[in-house]
Amino acid sequence: MDYQVVLPVFEGPMDLLLHLIDSNELDIYNIPIAFITGQYMDYLNQAQEIDLTLSGDFVLMAGTLLTIKARTLLPKRTQPSEEEGAPEDPRDELVEKLLEYRLYKEKASEFKAMEHSQSRIFFREVDDKSLLKLFPAPNPIGKLTTEDLSKTFMQILESMISRERTLQLPKETVTIQARIAFLLKVIRQQPGGIAFRSLLGGDSLRTVVTTFMALLELLHRGRIWARQKEAFGEIYIFYNDLYRKEGDPGEFVS
Repeated sequence: MDYQVVLPVFEGPMDLLLHLIDSNELDIYNIPIAFITGQYMDYLNQAQEIDLTLSGDFVLMAGTLLTIKARTLLPKRTQPSEEEGAPEDPRDELVEKLLEYRLYKEKASEFKAMEHSQSRIFFREVDDKSLLKLFPAPNPIGKLTTEDLSKTFMQILESMISRERTLQLPKETVTIQARIAFLLKVIRQQPGGIAFRSLLGGDSLRTVVTTFMALLELLHRGRIWARQKEAFGEIYIFYNDLYRKEGDPGEFVS
């Protein structure tokens, strides 16, 4: 009656040695080298009988085991000299390699378990633009202060001065009161807000400065409010529809 012998396949000689140690419940720190060598050679003989191809590492390990076995059979000195110290155990190097291999094998097993766990998790693709349309993020800027407007105003002034070699301030009759009336009329016509920079357009620096002072006055009185729609974006000026004074027709009230 024919029967088929199936040998377990090992990744290498270290894998085979650990299997033999664990299956026979041996102490890895005190390996019975004669027994483990016999077990190892039996596996190689069976592999040859069933024509199982083994790498050269298995043959090399067989030679190493036979060498260690031969060294353990050599007679030992009864009283070693003080300079020589305690005799070296020929199994130490093998034990160290086995411990290192076991550590890597355990870590590889942990990674494989993690891979299996992650393979059962499926992530849904996220369309950031669609989510932002459905759930718009709150404005991180909100209403601005006069200090924010002043910083932007100074940047505008610097850019205007850099374009002029000579700073000239012609005499004009532009007053803050006149600019306030003008700004209220323009801003009220833009319910969606008007860009701060566009309000500061003028033929001279005197007009720009006067316009900015008028904007600060309106902001202080609560007639207008400023807002940035996004970080470092353009500043927009809005008319405050909630502001009303008795007898106020919509013009500036001193």
